[in-house]
Order: sequence, then structure tokens, then C-alpha cells
Amino acid sequence: KKSKRKSKGSDDNDTASAVTSPPPLRTPTTTTDGTHELEETLENLRFEDPFEDQFEEEEFVDDDDEEDMKPAAEPTSTPAQQPSTATTTTEGAAVQGWTPLNSHKLSQDERLEINEEAYTMHHALTPEWPSLSFDFVTDKLGSNRTRFPHECLAVVGTSGAGDDGNKLMLLKLSDLNRCSKKKDDVDDGSDSDSDSESDEETDDPPTLEHLSLSHPSGGVNRLRVMPEKPIVATWSDAGVVHLFDLQSQLALLERNAGKGAGAGMSGAGAAASLRQSKGSFFDYEGHGCEGYALDWSKVSPGRLVTGDVQGAIHVWDVEAATHTPPPATAPRSKWSITKHYQANQSQSVEDLQWSPTEATVLAAGECGGMLKIYDTRQKSKPMISVSATNQQNIDINVIAWNHHVTNLLATGCDDGTLSVWDLRTFGGGGSKKEPLPLARFTSHAKPITSVEWHPTDESMIVCSDEDATFVYDLSIEEEEDAKAKPTTNPEEDIPPQLLFVHCGSQFTKEVHWHPQIPSMLMTTSQTGYSLFIPSNL
Repeated sequence: KKSKRKSKGSDDNDTASAVTSPPPLRTPTTTTDGTHELEETLENLRFEDPFEDQFEEEEFVDDDDEEDMKPAAEPTSTPAQQPSTATTTTEGAAVQGWTPLNSHKLSQDERLEINEEAYTMHHALTPEWPSLSFDFVTDKLGSNRTRFPHECLAVVGTSGAGDDGNKLMLLKLSDLNRCSKKKDDVDDGSDSDSDSESDEETDDPPTLEHLSLSHPSGGVNRLRVMPEKPIVATWSDAGVVHLFDLQSQLALLERNAGKGAGAGMSGAGAAASLRQSKGSFFDYEGHGCEGYALDWSKVSPGRLVTGDVQGAIHVWDVEAATHTPPPATAPRSKWSITKHYQANQSQSVEDLQWSPTEATVLAAGECGGMLKIYDTRQKSKPMISVSATNQQNIDINVIAWNHHVTNLLATGCDDGTLSVWDLRTFGGGGSKKEPLPLARFTSHAKPITSVEWHPTDESMIVCSDEDATFVYDLSIEEEEDAKAKPTTNPEEDIPPQLLFVHCGSQFTKEVHWHPQIPSMLMTTSQTGYSLFIPSNL
């Protein structure tokens, strides 16, 4: 039974249900994603969370697509591909790597700047007169020196205007410190070895002390130091070969060590110009013309060979001394000099090298591209004669005999070709088959001016052309795929054996490894001298 009652204080129209009626039906609505949602009413209010959680869908990438999703890798390269110099056009412009092998020719608005990160050590010296040739003098500080600062002795021969510009100079370079490290590198000390921890790291500039000796006849074409003693042989542009004894000059440098001051390395160090010393103790005019080829034997002490531009080769043998003191302290004994060979058609003998193991065997590089092997026991003709160039009538400028693998000999030619030969393939007995080189590098656009094997690493060789100095490691082999695949990218034309490029000098003439400081190099050019240790050697 249902009944209605009036509430007190209410009129007839205000009524309330004793039993509530069922709620009205709610009509579902459809959302955009296809799901059903009930329509909001007073009895069906929805709560909206202002901090509603947001979820991101996780992407799943197939293995095949992983490579496409990776960001582009930053370019990496060895100091050969990212060379020791850079070029910039205007102030604030981006710096880019530059190498003479595959880069554009520098314009007048572009300049080279050194990248110190490519060097463990680097110093430069600008002399009063340029030098065509130099050589290191063995000191008493020991071999395989790695602790900084370094010290070295070198002899340079200058070519200048008049007698004042033609000198033989003995250089003592000390306080050769490593390149300044960045702060991050100093804080990180993980890569420092035990030797470098004890190095005396200073910012002091290097010190140069030098002693000048007058060169009797003209400029110095080439000079070489006897391995056993400080005896220097020079070829002058006046056609005279001179011998200098530097023992007294070395003693004088030691007595005056550190007493000089003035202009020095890169115009910032200390220098001492000691008194002028007397000149040569032996002069030979038997060639009758100038020459460049010159080498001391490392097997037979005191034995020398010289070659001139008319193709004559003279062998020097030291005789017993007839005076006191004996040769052990002052080797100014008599010399027996014999003209052993004469090249055909008077082809200039550009370079000579004694065998590192046999006292009577030597190699000669000639104009016209001929490489010849002589034995002094058989005069008048070579034992072996081969053409060692890509094309006919291309001059061989320099040669170098490997002292560790004695069957290897390197040649540098006027067309920029650097070749390495295996003497075992040369044959003999008049064989007409021309041998092929073990390695040949043709990337150089300028003539090769110097070549030398590393004193302790049998596979490493350095060469120079007019633009730069290059270090190669012949133990690195090119992949077969790279040999067969033609390349259009200039950077890919760089040989994989190329480890380092040193640029910035003009008309580089010679480069030598220091015999006692590992991987230290020195160059001479029209703009001065450079001493450096590449960071990747």
C-alpha cells in the first residue's frame, strides 16, 4: 500500500517519496577510439585528475633497422688524415685539415696553423742563412732517451751570400720540452707512463748554443758526420770536399754550457755564439766539379765515398797516422783516395750509400733513373745495374739502405715516387728482366728530397718533398677490397701506410731521425729547422 503524508511546515505541493523510484536509465555514448562510455549525469559524475599519468608508447626496432636509426658517427682519423696543420680563410672561420697529398692549393688568403695535439714535442728555429744539409752528432747522454727535456747536437752547413753566409755550424739544443698539455689531459693522468711522471715539466723556452766554423770554399751542398768520431765531411758547390775535426769545438761548447744569452729557438730562447773556430783540416779537389753524394761506412771506420755531377765515384781509405797524437784521439792521418768508377754518359751521381753489413759494397742512385750496386774489389763497372723509376730519364735523387733488413733499399725520385726494393730480386749476370718494387708510393706531387729508415724500427721510413715531411709504416698492409675498389674521395687516396705529415716548411731539403732519441725528427728547409716527435709514434 502506498500512502502520502504531509510534512509539517510544508504546503501541499512539497512532497517527498517514502520509497524512491529507480534512477533513470543512462544512455551510453561512443568515444573517438571506438569504446563505449556512459553519459555523465548527476548520479554519474566523472572525476577528472589534473595530474593524470601520461604514458609513452615504447618503440620496438628490428635488428635490420638498427643501423639506419644510429646517429652519424664523428669522423676519426690518424694524424696522416687529420694532419698536423690546418687552414683557415678568415678570422672566425672553421678550421679544416689540410695535407699536400690530396688537398687544394693554398690561396693567398689561407694560412697554415700547427695542431699541437699531433705532436709530443715540437720546436722551430729560424736561422740567419738557410741550410741544404745537416747531420746529428752522437753524444754521451746514452741511447733510447725518453725523459724530457731533451738535448741534442747537430751540425748544419749554410749557403748564403758571400763568405759570411757559408759556414759550418755546431748546434747544441737543450731544454727541448714536450708540447703543453691541455688541462683535461693533465687531470686525467691515465695515459702517462712511469717515465713521464718524473719529467721536469717547465714552460721555459729551449736553449740554443752554437759555434761557427768558416767553410773554405763556397756553400755546403751536403755534409755527413762520421759515426765513430766527430769528423764532418762536406761537399762544397765549388767542387771541393772538406774534412773538419769537431772534437775541440765540442769541448769548447761543454765549457761554455749555459753561459750565453740572446735570440734562440723561435726567437724566445737563450743562445750563445762562441768564438769563430778554424776551418777544415783536409781538402780534396780531385773531383774537379761539384757534387752531392757523400757517405761514411758504418762497417769500416773512416772509409768515405764521394760522387760528383759528372758521374765519378771516389773511395777514401784512411792510412796509418805518421804523427802524434794517434788517430784514436785526433784522426788526421793520411788519406788514400781512388777514382773507382765513372758513370756512362757522365750521368750525375746524386746519392751514395755503403752497405750496412759489407765493407766493400755500396749503392749509387744516378740521374736517368739507374740504381747500381758496386763492389770496390772490382773496379770500373757495377755488379748490378737496374732501372728504378716508373718512366725513363727520371732522376733518382736520394737512396737509403735499411740497417736492420739489409736486403731492403729505398729510392726517392724526381717525379715524387718513393719506392722500396728487395735486392734479392735484382739478379745479376746481365739479367735483362727489370725487378718490381716491394712498395711504391706515387701520391707525392713534388720531387723527393730526402729519405731515411728509422734507426730502431725496421719497417718505418721517413721522406720529404718540397712541401712536407712524411712518415710511413710499411708493416701496414692494404686490404684486398680497398685495392680493387676505385676511389673518388681524395681522403681515400692517402696510403694506409702513411702515419704522419709535418707541414709548414718551405722547400724542405733533408730530414733525419735522431739516433739516440726515439722517433725524434729534424728537418731543414728554406724557412729554417724543425725538431719534433709525432704523437702517434
